[in-house]
Amino acid sequence: MFRSILGTTVLIILFGWVMSVFYLAYADFADIVKSQQSSWEVTIPLLPIFTFIVIGGIISVFLHYAKKQKFQSWKKALFLPVELEEADEREKYITAQACRASYISLWIACPVITGLLCIYPFISEQMPYYPILLFLLLPLIQVFAYATSWHRQSRI
Repeated sequence: MFRSILGTTVLIILFGWVMSVFYLAYADFADIVKSQQSSWEVTIPLLPIFTFIVIGGIISVFLHYAKKQKFQSWKKALFLPVELEEADEREKYITAQACRASYISLWIACPVITGLLCIYPFISEQMPYYPILLFLLLPLIQVFAYATSWHRQSRI
């Protein structure tokens, strides 16, 4: 469970890094189109993209292999998260409580993140990719709420 949550967190963070780089490149391209400059040059750093592909590929293969051993069906291994495969009634209860906690956390996080979007006009020059980061906080909050609840329930 811990490895799955850690892998998901790393993938979301790397994805945010790549999307921030792409956003800055798109903003540069939009400036070129608006100003009708003669030179069409946009720089995209490849480090975030290659890092995401390499580390994301390794994590994905590792998680897929672990899921395939547990599910023993390629369809379940491909489409069902490891956390949602229960072996008995106790695990079903723990999963249900963790899903409930994750759902409730989104009801709290969405208004807070929406409120944080209100400061975007003040920091748009320093951090133009701020909305991307806020948007990716939603799955991170959901994953951490699920993991915390699952951990608490499994110790009872």
